[in-house]
Amino acid sequence: MELGNVKWFDLRSGVGQIQADEGDFVHVDIDAVRKAGQATLREGQLVAYDLEYARGTSVADNLRVL
Repeated sequence: MELGNVKWFDLRSGVGQIQADEGDFVHVDIDAVRKAGQATLREGQLVAYDLEYARGTSVADNLRVL
């Protein structure tokens, strides 16, 4: 699993970004957030996730809030 901090998350649009420990940005969407049992994410939260690739971008899957 990868580690990172939530950079931002917009509940209205259901998308956000995680800044990975390595400095890259990873896309996160509301489906991953809900599968993690969360209603939303807060800026700065520490999260663990599996890194997947979809539609040409890095995507967080199997999200866990730490």
